[in-house]
Amino acid sequence: AADKVFGSDVNLKGYKVIKGAGVIQGDGINIDTIQEICLSVEKAGFSAQCVAFGMGGGLLQKVNRDTMSFATKLSHIRFKDGTSRDIMKAPKTDTGKFSLPGILAVKREAGVPTVYCTPDAGNGKPPVAPEDNLLQIVYDNGPLAASPWESFTEVRSRLASEWAALPPNADVLSPQIKNVIKEISPEHAREMQEKPTPKQPTAPIVQHNNAGGQICSPHCNLS
Repeated sequence: AADKVFGSDVNLKGYKVIKGAGVIQGDGINIDTIQEICLSVEKAGFSAQCVAFGMGGGLLQKVNRDTMSFATKLSHIRFKDGTSRDIMKAPKTDTGKFSLPGILAVKREAGVPTVYCTPDAGNGKPPVAPEDNLLQIVYDNGPLAASPWESFTEVRSRLASEWAALPPNADVLSPQIKNVIKEISPEHAREMQEKPTPKQPTAPIVQHNNAGGQICSPHCNLS
């Protein structure tokens, strides 16, 4: 299309060079996609001089959510009219990928951080007392005045001591939240019953409402 609009010249190697224009590809760029694009450009008879590439994380360290096994999911929403509902990602194509629904809380039971959610779509009585909740709000529609974040050294120290104390296959989901998951997606509830629960660290949990959001950081190793 650019050749038809702007025209082109042929360089000394026999490839077309667009006059005064080019193509910029910025998304999804890494060493492999650059090679694929350049080969396609060459096959079409154009010079690589016609293409410019955006440089992002894919050409640097490429540390992303997949590297860290990290994801942020909507778990609960309250609408302007006061109604609310629990939200759960439940893809039918991969029942191993699902998120936890509701206003979440974590309580240590027999040494194991165990997850609950507030019943009745967030309108019921919280099953975990505030003083027992291991999740602490670190962002509430903006940064908090007094930062509750631990230092990286403190996180590493806590992880080293708490991780070793957990049993090899700690089930961190309470029966209460399993029932909520079953109501939303019976397929994912069956998947949980069939697979053992390995211990693994968790990421902070994000809970959004219509006015904004809160980020709760687990001051525990939520396996």
